[in-house]
Amino acid sequence: MIPPSLVLGLALATLYSLVFFLVFGHGWLRFFSYWLAGVMGFLLGQWIATFVGLSIFNIGELNLVEATAVSWVSLFAARAWRR
Repeated sequence: MIPPSLVLGLALATLYSLVFFLVFGHGWLRFFSYWLAGVMGFLLGQWIATFVGLSIFNIGELNLVEATAVSWVSLFAARAWRR
């Protein structure tokens, strides 16, 4: 069975990527690159927060604030790299 925190994390990362694409995107190919950057950033933020032991605001096992921050940073980094 898939853990609920993984489903919620993927849903939030997809939502962040979609919002970022609607604001900054140009073409569907960029949506996929933004989605990949958003999901990878979210997973990296989750891993870092778990490894270091940060827990500002958790929903179950999901470190929401840390994963969200790294996801947004990775989205802006992907945008800067694509320019």
